[in-house]
Amino acid sequence: MSHTFAIKWLKAFRESPEAIVALYGDGFVFEDPILGQKITDRDELLRVFAPYANKDTENGIGINNFRIDEVVGDEKSAIYRWTWQAPTATAFVGVPTNGKVPGTRGITFHVYNDEGLIIKEASLWDVATAVGELGLPIESRSVTKPAVAA
Repeated sequence: MSHTFAIKWLKAFRESPEAIVALYGDGFVFEDPILGQKITDRDELLRVFAPYANKDTENGIGINNFRIDEVVGDEKSAIYRWTWQAPTATAFVGVPTNGKVPGTRGITFHVYNDEGLIIKEASLWDVATAVGELGLPIESRSVTKPAVAA
């Protein structure tokens, strides 16, 4: 898909959950492995997307700002590289923001049906760096190399 569709998709997040879900075709699969989500139900998708359309700067949810950084794809599928921030959010994945602005970068993969609607979505994003920047200590673990036979 085009950069134009990517902008339409992200603008729908700020408009309403109904506007976002209208971009998904019948039989869709939405996956966010970072949050352990696999959704195929429109009502569940509406619930998950509802906070992204928040317009209240006082409720702690935050104003969700997405930016498209790159689009690679065609009419059948696309990959979007994006950046996200939520000014006025008081927490991000359960971590208090303590006045900092939470944000992250990620990628989303889409597959489209013949009408140009999303039928498969998978998003991956950097939660570790985001919560680390909010002050949560992130422990780095070293990987032990397997023994090599002589």
